[in-house]
Amino acid sequence: MKGRPTIRIAGAFFALSAIIELVSMGVQVPLLGALRGGLTAAVYHGAFAALLLTIGVGLWKTAPWGARAVYLGTVVYSLDRFRYLLDRPGRESELLHQLGSYPEIVETFGVDLLLRLGTLMALLFVGCWWGFAVYVYVRRAVFTGAPVPGSADARDFPLHLS
Repeated sequence: MKGRPTIRIAGAFFALSAIIELVSMGVQVPLLGALRGGLTAAVYHGAFAALLLTIGVGLWKTAPWGARAVYLGTVVYSLDRFRYLLDRPGRESELLHQLGSYPEIVETFGVDLLLRLGTLMALLFVGCWWGFAVYVYVRRAVFTGAPVPGSADARDFPLHLS
């Protein structure tokens, strides 16, 4: 069925992303105006790892709930990124922490420009998630086994009149 290999490959990459989140459990996250580590960071990374793994398994198996997992993940990721974008003090702390060994970068470009670039990147990633969710919706027949009415795949199935 058209789109199934793409969806399964995406599932593998979502599962890989879940593994990366688990490996990152000790990495601090910007929350509520500061970088948070310890249990807070572990719960944050663990929750995203569970979400990404669920999406990955659903896509790999092309299970009927796999598409819904993508839609849920898209909403959760979007809300998290918008929360992130509204947390300027936390983002600034994260940026200065990440570039602590490279002060010349901050001096050359300035914090404001770097934060604006970070905003553009976050919005680009959110757009990519929404684009993938639209793709999954267009290829939703992969998850049900039935063709989408009006699609080229629908012409391959005989009409059932009941």
